[in-house]
Amino acid sequence: MGIQQRITAVVAAAVIGAVSLTACGNDEDTALTVGHDGSAASRTAAAVYAGALARTGIDVRSTADSAAQPDLLEQVASGDLGLYPAFTGDLLVQLTPAPKAVAAEDVLADVNRSLPQNVSVGDPALVSDRWQILAPQKAIEGADVESLADCGKFPAGLPLVATKTPPVSVLDAVAVCHHGPVKTVETADELVTTVRAGGVLGLTTALDAASVPDLTDVQTLKSDGAPIAQQLVPVYASGQLEKPQLKALSRVAGELTTADLAQMVREVREGSDPRVVAGQWLSTHGA
Repeated sequence: MGIQQRITAVVAAAVIGAVSLTACGNDEDTALTVGHDGSAASRTAAAVYAGALARTGIDVRSTADSAAQPDLLEQVASGDLGLYPAFTGDLLVQLTPAPKAVAAEDVLADVNRSLPQNVSVGDPALVSDRWQILAPQKAIEGADVESLADCGKFPAGLPLVATKTPPVSVLDAVAVCHHGPVKTVETADELVTTVRAGGVLGLTTALDAASVPDLTDVQTLKSDGAPIAQQLVPVYASGQLEKPQLKALSRVAGELTTADLAQMVREVREGSDPRVVAGQWLSTHGA
């Protein structure tokens, strides 16, 4: 093992040591608890936030058990949880029966207006998990498609390939494609391979698309409207964080990108400990 690898391993081990899975003794009363929803993205983002907060010198406890996003929000509101990662669009859907905002700034503003008392969100990271259409480069050029608004220029009835069932609001947003049935595949890599072969369109999130190492000959369609924006933010109990911790969260927001988180998520899905990959990222970026 080289010198740099040894340094990285030591730093990662230190972060893991600082972020305990369970509290013991008096720490249980004072530790800030960080939760997640069980997905690879949520566990990884939670590990990044927990590691950054631990570097400020406070006791941080990461929950071993997952909870659904609405339950996590309730736990923060009740004071049973200190912080968890969320995406702004999902938050707004939880908080508002029929949200109208779709642009990133508008969604974040509506989230802030709708949060329960004593609950806040930190600065959004440079991470997007917005749903988007993925198409073969040749098909885009051949049909002169520049954005989602032009999606109807593709042949009608092309199947949509996804890795999970899209929300109804997302299907409504991509109805302009005049697509055929939605088919599911196991992984984002398989989705990209299927789209590259032609005859289908992909429907994936920005984070999943960015997790695929080879995006040759495929391209996502930009959109100025729906689907709803999905920016990564920390949701936290307002009274539990002080200035050093808020600064730490802001540093993460300024450094963490979609590509960064996607790479870490890929490693976690392949079996790596989220705390290890988060610790390596934190040591590299000084967040």
